[in-house]
Amino acid sequence: MLIVDYGQSVSQFEELLQKITSNMTTGIVFERLPPPELWKRSETDVTSLQSLAERLRDIMLMLKPERVPTVIKRTEALLKPLNSFREILFRGSEDPLSDSRLALEELRKAVVEASDFLDLAKEVKKKPSESITEVLKLKEIYDAKEYLSAIPVPEATYVRFEGLRQNIEKLKLSVSKLEQSLGELRHDLEGVVEETAKFRPLSIEESRRKPTKPDASPEEETGPEPSLVS
Repeated sequence: MLIVDYGQSVSQFEELLQKITSNMTTGIVFERLPPPELWKRSETDVTSLQSLAERLRDIMLMLKPERVPTVIKRTEALLKPLNSFREILFRGSEDPLSDSRLALEELRKAVVEASDFLDLAKEVKKKPSESITEVLKLKEIYDAKEYLSAIPVPEATYVRFEGLRQNIEKLKLSVSKLEQSLGELRHDLEGVVEETAKFRPLSIEESRRKPTKPDASPEEETGPEPSLVS
């Protein structure tokens, strides 16, 4: 079941985060390692954390579509310092130990963001969207239909299950429509992720060139700040 797999991924993410926090960000010994050695010691944990974050993001977008902006924002806030950690270690500057210290600073930022990401993942686990949960339950019932129909049972038991079988048949068409709607929703969410990846902050020069209306109040000139947080 998707929710069960999601719960296991959340637990794995939490355990890995605790390991990284205790082993890699609390001592000065790692700051004395050259970048190649630091990456060798951290590669497995860092790449696993990134992979788990991306998996949890995809499932959260499905289980809690109303929180899409927040999920995307928290994920990007975590992945950015993780990517910076690797990039700094591989840039090959003339001061390798300085690179190691800077990379670890990025990793510490990632740990902070990962903690917030984990809180969001637990929130979604505790209270997923009711409509999506209902779709998943109906899918489980429908998938169980073929299994139940293949089991030989006494006549009395069969009579008791006949009503359930009939209800399952009635749900078959509804489940099909719900799955189609869910597929369309996932397609729309992928579009949202692609579009937000194109966003960039407005530069000071662009802000100054922005036309304003005559006699406009300061609030009207600036307008509300765009936000991806729901």
